[in-house]
Amino acid sequence: MVERKKHLANVAFGGAWSEELLERDKLSKVMAVLNKAAEDCTDRDVSDRDLMAALDYVRTSVEKGPMLVSGLQNALLEPNQSIRQDGVRRYVRMIAEWAGV
Repeated sequence: MVERKKHLANVAFGGAWSEELLERDKLSKVMAVLNKAAEDCTDRDVSDRDLMAALDYVRTSVEKGPMLVSGLQNALLEPNQSIRQDGVRRYVRMIAEWAGV
């Protein structure tokens, strides 16, 4: 992310599009973390630092973010592995829709 910021800082005409690129890049990384958590949540506890940072981003940057994060966190608590994964995947899809991905 820092590398892209540094690269875009050298663009003479800049503008809103450069900020949008940075935001899209961040959102892409957040969605990758969420998708990985959805895939891995049947085998291990996915509540690590990366997931918490991704959820913080969703909470503050996506419309309906607090509600979606709460639902995803509740889905992660489901004891049945297949139901847990289905629920997490459902919330990741909803986050993607609300984020416009």
